[in-house]
Amino acid sequence: MLLKLAEILKSDNLQDVQALTRARVPIVKLMDPVTGISCDICINNVLAVVNTKLLRDYGEIDARLRQLAFLVKHWAKSRGVNETYQGTLSSYAYVLMCIHFLQQRNPPILPCLQRMKPTYAVTVDNVECAFFDQVEKLRDFGARNNENISKLLWGFFNYWAYCHDYANNVISVRAGCILRKQEKDWTRRVGNDRHLICIEDPFETSHDLGRVVDKRSIRVLREEFERAAEIMQYDPNPCVALFEPYISR
Repeated sequence: MLLKLAEILKSDNLQDVQALTRARVPIVKLMDPVTGISCDICINNVLAVVNTKLLRDYGEIDARLRQLAFLVKHWAKSRGVNETYQGTLSSYAYVLMCIHFLQQRNPPILPCLQRMKPTYAVTVDNVECAFFDQVEKLRDFGARNNENISKLLWGFFNYWAYCHDYANNVISVRAGCILRKQEKDWTRRVGNDRHLICIEDPFETSHDLGRVVDKRSIRVLREEFERAAEIMQYDPNPCVALFEPYISR
């Protein structure tokens, strides 16, 4: 079905159409030549709808999440580190990294919705998904934290460049804290799952969103985090350098 869809999209003058049928979640990738917007299409992935609701609900709590996620995703696309099929991270993974980062601020900017009394619950493909979704009651949750988006963007890059323990730690939005790789049995490579940067899926908790990152791409990612952190710290006008497109690797 995906191959047929890809053929139809190609005939409609869309660009860069690729059917990734062997991906964990098979998708068709494409780009609209008019707007330059890239898009992924999948079929019958109901769990993705629940994931999207969780991210949207977090975004409703504090506008700084939407701002931070937009900037991080734009940076990742500009620097060429946002393609799982090339061994880097997905946009979904980057948003989870942003949520977790804001959960860990002191004082925290975001709560952990999955550790609160559930007001939304659904079971999808035997995966139980439950969390607090009455987020209008949480709009002032992060009010005690007055960090602006510039400081948070620097803090995000600085954390992933210099503070995260890649050898031992897993970030978990579900738990709202750092987990140990030993708890998840993510201490060694199993097949193509390498666990060099560990990001737990909030519902499919056995799924490491960083599993596709290999030895080459983890080096690239960490170099890019370091580059971004230094630009944010030392460049008085960081936007030009931060989002400068990376031509080739």
